Amino acid sequence: MIWLAMFAPIELAPAPAPPVATTIAAIRSDPQKFNGRTVRLQGWVNSCRSLSCAIDERPASDPEGAGEHLSIATDAKFDQTIQPLLPTYVEFDARFDSGCVVQVCLDRAPDLTVVSLRSVVSTEPPPFEN
Repeated sequence: MIWLAMFAPIELAPAPAPPVATTIAAIRSDPQKFNGRTVRLQGWVNSCRSLSCAIDERPASDPEGAGEHLSIATDAKFDQTIQPLLPTYVEFDARFDSGCVVQVCLDRAPDLTVVSLRSVVSTEPPPFEN
């Protein structure tokens, strides 16, 4: 028995656009420019609770305060990873939604939905054990 294979052109899905490296201030100054895009941000997560979690420009202990911030959407895995390290400096990729930046939202606004937590740097060293 002979089998003939039919070859048809296969269309590959376009690769997702790489994250846009930006700053909290740049997003806040022009939220529509970043709406729906994946952004790469660096900053401080000073606290993360069920109704409030954000990435800030500076640590809360800075004499000038934490600066501008963007809310991080509820994500149990992110919260569980970050909680024992707070406050901590992070770098992550996240999808940005301008809805709650343009108009006020209550509780934990979904400005940023974390896609990839790239790095976490705790400000406290781990306990030394002998």
